[in-house]
Amino acid sequence: MDDEWQAERDWPLLATGLAGRLRRDCMAQWLGFVRHPFVRGIADGTLPPEAFRNFLIQDYLYLIQYARACALAVYKADTVAGMRHAAGLMSGILDTELAMHVGYCRTWGIEEAALEQAEESLELLAYSRFILDRAQAGDLLDLLVTMAPCLIGYAEVGARLHASPLTRREGNPYWSWIALYGGEEYTQLVEDGIRQLDALATRYGAQARYPTLLRAFATAVRLETAFWGTGRSA
Repeated sequence: MDDEWQAERDWPLLATGLAGRLRRDCMAQWLGFVRHPFVRGIADGTLPPEAFRNFLIQDYLYLIQYARACALAVYKADTVAGMRHAAGLMSGILDTELAMHVGYCRTWGIEEAALEQAEESLELLAYSRFILDRAQAGDLLDLLVTMAPCLIGYAEVGARLHASPLTRREGNPYWSWIALYGGEEYTQLVEDGIRQLDALATRYGAQARYPTLLRAFATAVRLETAFWGTGRSA
């Protein structure tokens, strides 16, 4: 887990473009995110099960807020194609991903009623409301930049752990989670998101706005990092 990681090796899309530049320009914070102790505990299977259960509960609540952000992306989009893309993401969360998450939580002994009755952690409140605030105050590019650390980061974590010989596979209760985020389907979703972000960058004048975009991205990375610790307080 201490090996140097250059995502550009596996994702040429991050070698150029806005997404890759943002990631490189806050690399210290980024490595704190993808190398967090929570991630290490998933890799070797030593993460306390209760911490993971609490994380799953908060992740369910996060998906609800993420769907709201996608709804705002529909509103902010300036083309019909963009509206359809955002609507597709929202529908995927509401109609498919939430149900899949509920089913996965059930394998960890968490029933849907417990998910629905759970309260949002302070980490989730800070993170999700930051995204929604940027979505309402800014334009579509502002929104996608604040959502990018989640999209790219989980795929990078999945790829890291899936490829690392140090990751425990046999008997690791978290291997199915690793396989999900290191798998081809999620990787394809991430690559589509990177392409969309890079395409918007030109149309929305990202170069002139870059310092502001970088601050928002770096803040989202910090909040994502804090979210790994949400298991302590759920």
